[in-house]
Amino acid sequence: MIKDIIAKLLLSWFIIGVTNAGPLNHPSIEEQLKQHNAGFANLEHRDYGNQVLLRWAPLSPPQNNRLTLPNGLQLSYGELVMYAGDLFGDPYKPISNCKTQQQEACFLRQFNALGGMSSDNTCKTPLTLVSEYSQFFEKLETALKAAEAQGQKPWEFYKQHFSDLSQSLNRIGCGGTAINGYLPLGLYLKLAQVNFDHFVPDSLTAYRAGHAVALRSALKAHHYLNEGNLAEADKALHLAYAQNAFANHFLTDSMSSGHMRTPRRAIHNDIALPAILNLLIANLMHDEDSRYGLEVSNALGLSWRAYGDDYLSHPDAARHVEILTHIMQLSADAIYHTFRDGTLPVSYEELRWLPDFDKIEQLSNHSPLFKVDNGVLLKRVSNHDPDDHHWTALWSGLVTLIDFQVHKD
Repeated sequence: MIKDIIAKLLLSWFIIGVTNAGPLNHPSIEEQLKQHNAGFANLEHRDYGNQVLLRWAPLSPPQNNRLTLPNGLQLSYGELVMYAGDLFGDPYKPISNCKTQQQEACFLRQFNALGGMSSDNTCKTPLTLVSEYSQFFEKLETALKAAEAQGQKPWEFYKQHFSDLSQSLNRIGCGGTAINGYLPLGLYLKLAQVNFDHFVPDSLTAYRAGHAVALRSALKAHHYLNEGNLAEADKALHLAYAQNAFANHFLTDSMSSGHMRTPRRAIHNDIALPAILNLLIANLMHDEDSRYGLEVSNALGLSWRAYGDDYLSHPDAARHVEILTHIMQLSADAIYHTFRDGTLPVSYEELRWLPDFDKIEQLSNHSPLFKVDNGVLLKRVSNHDPDDHHWTALWSGLVTLIDFQVHKD
C-alpha cells in the first residue's frame, strides 16, 4: 500500500515536471537517468573482439596487433568493436534510418567519427576522445577486477555503478556539468537515445552495410597487392579490418539476448516522450532479457541459451560466447579471403550462425515486457512477472518508468 501511494505521488510530480519543463532541461529527466540504466558501453565488446585472429599473408602483420586508421589512431580489433556506435558515431544519421542505397554511405559517416579526420559532431577530436576513454576503461577494469576479487559478479558491479559510469562517459563526450553528469546530453547519450542500429532487425541492416564497405576495402587491398604496391595494400587491409571491427559491434549486438526482441524503434516512435526517456523504457526490457537469457536456435540446427550485456561471464553463457566469437571470426575471415582471392562472397556465412529471431517466441522463454502485435506496441500486464503472458495496449511510458523505479529488485 505504501509503495503504491509513493508511486502515485512520484508519478504526479513527474508528469507535472515534464509538462511544465522544456525537453531535456528539467530535474525530472535527470532523476530518471539516475534511476534507470541508460548505458551500453562495457568491456565485453573489447575482450571478445580481441580474440579474433587477423590474417595478413603475404603482408606482414602489425607488430603491436593494432590497426592503423586513416587519422593515425592505432586500435586493437576489440577496441574498435567496443568504441563503435556506443561511443563514436553520428547521432543524426543512424544507418538503419537511411535509404537502402545510402546505408553504406551512412555507415562510413559513423565510422569516420572514429577513424576520420573531422570531429563535426563533437567538441573533441577522435584522438582526444580515445585518450580519455582509454583512461576511463583502464580505471573501470581495475575497479571491476577488485570487485570480482571480493566476490562481486560483473552484472552486480555494473548494476551498482551504472549511474556514475554513464555520467563519466557523458562528460567525456562533451556533456554534463561539474554537478550534473547527465545534462546537457553529450555524445554518449545522444548516440544511446537513437541506438536503433544496435537492436534486431536494424542491427542486421547496420552490419550488412558495414561489412559490405569493409569487403570492398579488402578488394582494393587485393588490387594494390597485384600491382606490387605493398604499402597501399597494407593501408587498405588495415582499413578493411578496422571497418569490419566497427561493423562487428552491430553483429555482436545482434547476438545479445537483450537486443534480440526489444522493439526499440517502436518504443521510440510510439511513445510520446523525449527520446532519452524512451531509451530508458526500452532498457527495461533489454536488461530483463539480458539477465534471464533467451532460448534460441539457428538455421544450422544449433540450439542454446543466449545471454546479454554484462552476463557473458555467467557460467551458463559459455556456449553462447563460443558461438559469438566464432561468428566474429567468420566475419573477419571473409575480409581476408576477399583480400587473398580478389572475390567478394556471394553470401555472409556468419549470418547463418545467428539465431532465428522469428522463432524466439515459439521457444520456451519468459514473456517479453514489450512486443508489437499488428502494428500496436503492447506492454506485459504484470511488469514484474516474467511468466505473465498477457499484454495490454493501454499503458503509459511514464507510469511504467515510475513503477520500475519504485519496485526495484
